[in-house]
Amino acid sequence: MAPLIGATLSALVAIAAGSAVSQASPSGTSEPPTAVGWLQRASDLTNLRLPGSRPFHMKVTFHAFPGVDFSKKSKPTIITGDGTYEETWLSPEMWRREVIFTGYHAVEVRANGVRKYEADSDYEPSRVLMMLDALLYPIPRNLISPEFPESHENWKLEHLVAGTIPYVVTTHRERGMNDDWFYHSYSFLPHGTLVRSDFYGLVTSWDKDSTFAGKLVPLHFECQAMGQTLLTADVTVEAAAQTGPELFAVAGPPATPGMTMRPLHMFEIKLAQFYDPISTYLGPGGRGVIRQIIDRKGQARETEVIDSPNLPDLVNFFDSARSKRFYPAKVDGDPCEETFWIRG
Repeated sequence: MAPLIGATLSALVAIAAGSAVSQASPSGTSEPPTAVGWLQRASDLTNLRLPGSRPFHMKVTFHAFPGVDFSKKSKPTIITGDGTYEETWLSPEMWRREVIFTGYHAVEVRANGVRKYEADSDYEPSRVLMMLDALLYPIPRNLISPEFPESHENWKLEHLVAGTIPYVVTTHRERGMNDDWFYHSYSFLPHGTLVRSDFYGLVTSWDKDSTFAGKLVPLHFECQAMGQTLLTADVTVEAAAQTGPELFAVAGPPATPGMTMRPLHMFEIKLAQFYDPISTYLGPGGRGVIRQIIDRKGQARETEVIDSPNLPDLVNFFDSARSKRFYPAKVDGDPCEETFWIRG
């Protein structure tokens, strides 16, 4: 629940040292005067999927770790292991994504004006969603789009130094249920490259930048919480090879709005709700951040602690939270998965 500032300077130095391409970015560009400006510039530097962008093929190999798991008599709740993600992108209207991870396989395709989706499970694992968020949405749309002005308020902009490396931090904070403060921050190198985010204790870092079609591509990223690694991922990207229509052929009808591989964010959906609203209260001393996935049937899955000043205080609440039932989230009236955060 502490902010990034002062807590991860050595890590930031290591990331910046591995971002030689980022540090060598063209200079002379005027510095954004606002936090939103820094977020927008970072998005512009890395967005490979704009209309008219060069077609590409991307492959990600990743490994999922359990993190802090309070499971006792039952088997661990966090699905772990090795996985791969591949994407062939020709345009915003023609692309294919595929993920394979520990018994889970899904393919999503958009072609000929239709999006289709098939998977061998109606539940997308937590670490897959975590990986895709870091890959596809390093800067969430609501933080830079004019249609969400409320998301642009109350950000603090600071120019700092880690060792000899200058960097910029944008920080937003909010008060939790137990009057504690929770932080959401992004750290950038001087030329605008995003190197780290901290979302209520879930820390994501990107490094080993390369370039593709004039855009920066982090070739490595990882997610951590409370000093433990949750996910590591390595990325390769190259020009898309010649592709035929068979690559984009998926049987079955068009996908419903809630059946999608990509993570859906709070501003896009009608949020999941507890059957019993009182159960969101952590109780005296139960301070911390809990993350879980609410599946399309309203079941809590892969519940985990992301941050807490005193882990034993959360054991009872953790056991309670993972057993709760929800009215599932919906997008356009269709049940969907939601990454559900409890802060208190």
